[in-house]
Amino acid sequence: MKKYRIGIDVGATNTKIGLFDRDMNLLDSTQTLTDPEADLPMLMDFIESLVQHMLKRSGISIDHLMGVGAAFPSYIDYKAGIVVETGNIMSLTNAPVRDLLEERLGVRVVLDNDANLAALAEHKLGAGVGQDNMIYAALATGIGGGLILNGKLYRGMHGMAGEIGHMFVSDSTGYPCPCGVTGCVQSISSGAHMAKYVTDRIKEGEDSSILNYAGTLSSIDMEAVGKALRGNDSLALEVVSRGAEYLGRMFHSLNQIFDINYFVYGGGVAKLGSPFIDRMVAAYRHYSLNDTRHPAQFVPAKFGSQAGMYGAALLITDEA
Repeated sequence: MKKYRIGIDVGATNTKIGLFDRDMNLLDSTQTLTDPEADLPMLMDFIESLVQHMLKRSGISIDHLMGVGAAFPSYIDYKAGIVVETGNIMSLTNAPVRDLLEERLGVRVVLDNDANLAALAEHKLGAGVGQDNMIYAALATGIGGGLILNGKLYRGMHGMAGEIGHMFVSDSTGYPCPCGVTGCVQSISSGAHMAKYVTDRIKEGEDSSILNYAGTLSSIDMEAVGKALRGNDSLALEVVSRGAEYLGRMFHSLNQIFDINYFVYGGGVAKLGSPFIDRMVAAYRHYSLNDTRHPAQFVPAKFGSQAGMYGAALLITDEA
């Protein structure tokens, strides 16, 4: 009887793999480094070896596997099983990943965007259980999202729905984003661009304890900002307030478009905690036309960095 499933989350830095039973209990998991420079055959061999190793160490035959779900930080043609474009793993561009993996593994393979699958995991098993409509936001190095509409994961016409980080929120603020726009929320409020803002301000002569925590300018990240924030560092307060303001605008626009006010958030930037989240929510409530009548709920995600892995495994029985 086929009673196990595997979920894989392939990131530009790390790849996570989990073995689940039919009821989505996690039986085993591991994480390993991804080689973003690997060519396509090497990357497919890498994923195949992870699956085979997981089965071997768990004593499970491939014949007992329902299938493998895979998450990628990419635009995905879900029906065709093709990774259309990936910014940080160039060999995946226009790659027929589903067919390549099915040929190697001999089992069913389904793939989707990592933020979509994080949304699916939170909807089915995590912070969004019981919500027919919710928006998931990954506040991390970049900003991604997933949409649950009427109880189903919404992918859009071309598999690109939920790219909330590219929502245009300013015509005068932000750095150039890889998408080519200056003023999308990712160019202002992502971890990478908030760190760049801090670095540039310090280069301009701003005194800040952030540099003490980071050690060097090139090492400035949101962990260092968070440590400085707890000491009421003025630059940390500035960058956090700036990032939170534009995220509040983003959530307000999403509410106006979808009439959804249940937001689940995760990602490394969210680890800044209440000094950041409270400002983000306050900015949303400042702009919202509906919050008095229908107060929004901002709920921390349950699965953290494992959300994509859980969502990938859910694909095997739930092609939402």
